[in-house]
Amino acid sequence: MEKDFGIRFTDENYATRDDVKKALNISSIDSIWDKVTQFRAYYTRQTSLKNIERVPFSFVLPPKLTSKIVSLEKKLSKLLVKTSLANIQNSSNYNSFKNQCYFTILEEIAKGYGINYNQDTLNAIITNSIPTLPIEYLMLERYLNCLRHVETRYNGSFNEFVILSLYAKLRGLELDVNNLNQYYRTTDLLERGDHVFVGQHYEAAPLEKIPDLINQLCDFLNDSTLFSVCKASICFFFINYIKPFEYYNEEMSVLLFKYVLSKEDFESLPSLVMFEDILSKSFESKLQVLSRESEMKLDLTYISNLLIDHLLEHVIDFENELASLDLNMVVQEQYASELPKTRHVVSETPIVNHDSSNVEVEGVTFKQSVSLPTMPVGLDEKDADVVAKNLIEIYPSMKKGQAEFYSRHCTVGKYYTIAQYKKEQDVAYETARTSMDNLVALGFYKKEQIKNKFVYTPVIKK
Repeated sequence: MEKDFGIRFTDENYATRDDVKKALNISSIDSIWDKVTQFRAYYTRQTSLKNIERVPFSFVLPPKLTSKIVSLEKKLSKLLVKTSLANIQNSSNYNSFKNQCYFTILEEIAKGYGINYNQDTLNAIITNSIPTLPIEYLMLERYLNCLRHVETRYNGSFNEFVILSLYAKLRGLELDVNNLNQYYRTTDLLERGDHVFVGQHYEAAPLEKIPDLINQLCDFLNDSTLFSVCKASICFFFINYIKPFEYYNEEMSVLLFKYVLSKEDFESLPSLVMFEDILSKSFESKLQVLSRESEMKLDLTYISNLLIDHLLEHVIDFENELASLDLNMVVQEQYASELPKTRHVVSETPIVNHDSSNVEVEGVTFKQSVSLPTMPVGLDEKDADVVAKNLIEIYPSMKKGQAEFYSRHCTVGKYYTIAQYKKEQDVAYETARTSMDNLVALGFYKKEQIKNKFVYTPVIKK
């Protein structure tokens, strides 16, 4: 029975004490709760992060939650690879996809702030095509700037400068590196005497403790061996717990959640995944209850479990949207490759004599006069075989068919197609497309789009 309660209220559903009371419909659950906490003890890890009273927080990783986290992080890794390939294969389509992701996020921010907007306005902010931005849209522009900052500036270790740089960008301020303390909150949210109570709920950290708590958070993020999504969730909680800033603590918790994931090997991906709706009214009550539970019980699993579930939902949505983008790209290229070729007929009058520049047909004299550019010529068959063999030895990731095709289609100034590769290598269209894109990734071709058709032109290798 002990194990049954432990699994039910820990692994299947990480329940609070009140959740257990409601589930069992009994008022006294002391003995049952003891069994739940005993079960959780097997999977509990104490963290280096401490609360305002300098008591360490813990994290519980039971089997089902661990499995969910591993699955989520695998999805994030795969999506990072897919987005990178999508950018290589069709940067124009991928940029449109990115802008749509930003649009969805800014739309959520606008709703949260009660900002009146229309589609054209948000698109103009994203494409930076408004000469003078009305003041009511400044928050949207600044939040977008922060997302783009997270997308590209995630290297290095966590420190106070990283966090305050992001906050200054959200405020639209220039960061004064010589006076970092000016960016922290200056208004105490509790009476000073209330800080002496041990084990009490804090509306925010005492002012004098804020810099130290921020540095403690940075040390934890740099050194912790917890899963990436756990660290990101803990960062989200801690910012809302100590409220280090006068304004935008909630927005900073989301931005830092994404920043942690970016730094933890997911790079540019997190800034594009919707997560901002966690701040909406529909989540407000749950966030408050589970944040308070994590604070008072020193167990960060409560709030993290909610955030991880929420992220997983949006990652699945993002995965489906990206799959649609990939499918659209394939359909466009397939359609372009199968379009019937139009043959332009210059004249229906046959030229019957190629030995003379003056040709007579039924008493009419034609003068053959053409203007053609110099035709570039590639390698002959023997040289192409030698080049192909060498390419395979120099580039292990290059397949034999790719090496053979490139060695016979490497003439600078010419353009080649997926249809050519498909026909000459006798492979499926998808294989041909993947092969040509791999040659692009290796730096042998540059991919260009002409209307609905993709072409590949050789790049001079140094």
